[in-house]
Amino acid sequence: MASQVNIITVGGGKGGIGKSVVTTNLAVGLALGGQNVVLVDTDYGASNLHALLGISNPKRGFLDFFTQKDKNSNSLLLDTGIGNLKFVSGAGDNPGSANLQEKHKNRIFDFIKNIQADYVLLDLGPGTSYNVIDYFNIGAQGVVLTIPEMPSVMNSFSFIKNTLFRRLDLELGDQPKIRELMDFSKNPDAANEMYSLDQLKKNVGKNNPTIVKKIASITAAFKPNLVVNRVRNKKDLLLGQHLIALVKKYLEVDLNYLGYIVESDQVRNSVNEMIPFLIKNPQSKPSENLQQVIGALTHSDIHLVKRGGMIFVSKQVRLSSGWDS
Repeated sequence: MASQVNIITVGGGKGGIGKSVVTTNLAVGLALGGQNVVLVDTDYGASNLHALLGISNPKRGFLDFFTQKDKNSNSLLLDTGIGNLKFVSGAGDNPGSANLQEKHKNRIFDFIKNIQADYVLLDLGPGTSYNVIDYFNIGAQGVVLTIPEMPSVMNSFSFIKNTLFRRLDLELGDQPKIRELMDFSKNPDAANEMYSLDQLKKNVGKNNPTIVKKIASITAAFKPNLVVNRVRNKKDLLLGQHLIALVKKYLEVDLNYLGYIVESDQVRNSVNEMIPFLIKNPQSKPSENLQQVIGALTHSDIHLVKRGGMIFVSKQVRLSSGWDS
């Protein structure tokens, strides 16, 4: 399902956890590091990513993708004022704009997969609707964001579970039993029965043992990343470890822990001032945290320093084992 384009998707299943702020600053950090980056807002109907970039009124958005006469999708790529960084707005609060038809969603997927850039970052809307998790699944790298509160951790678990089951549903959709067990919208009772991957495999294996191997193979290829946002102390980090353990136990999925970002007034102030915190103060603690996350995502080490109103960047690429001798 993943595209050949290097797409990074950021989701979490719950609103208000800082997805848009983190995604924006990830895109900024990659762009400052010399990569050509396109940041895409997929939260139709509740779009706010443009404000985090200091753009008050986006000239174009995805609504134009279906109404513009010239059908030139490249015109959706807006300048951000930040070198190497373009932006695609999801702005448009028209009724129904958050509920795209399948044909429209597929057109947007094709557009995203054909963007010419080093990285394309997608900021996803809240929830676990198919519109949201289908975006997550087109990414080459998916990032799950959570905050250190139990409701958010459980929402993130549900997000990961629904994303995995949706992936299984699409890849094994020719199996009626699979669809019956995993499409909770058509079979609400299955939600309680299918809490874990092991339960799914046991139910499917009764009728079709060979399909269990396919489920295991698809699951093994599903490798989402985890970032814990708004961390205040070491105890907060334990909830991130708790999520990793839950996902391993019930879904047989290995979450790749990228790092954390501390709770900080500097982040809130940057949002109010409509300036990415990585630009406002690249040497702040949350900025240092984010640079470590970027390094884990890109297998490199990036270090930003601001002097005299200019940001200086140093970057080192990590060698894989076998090349470092």
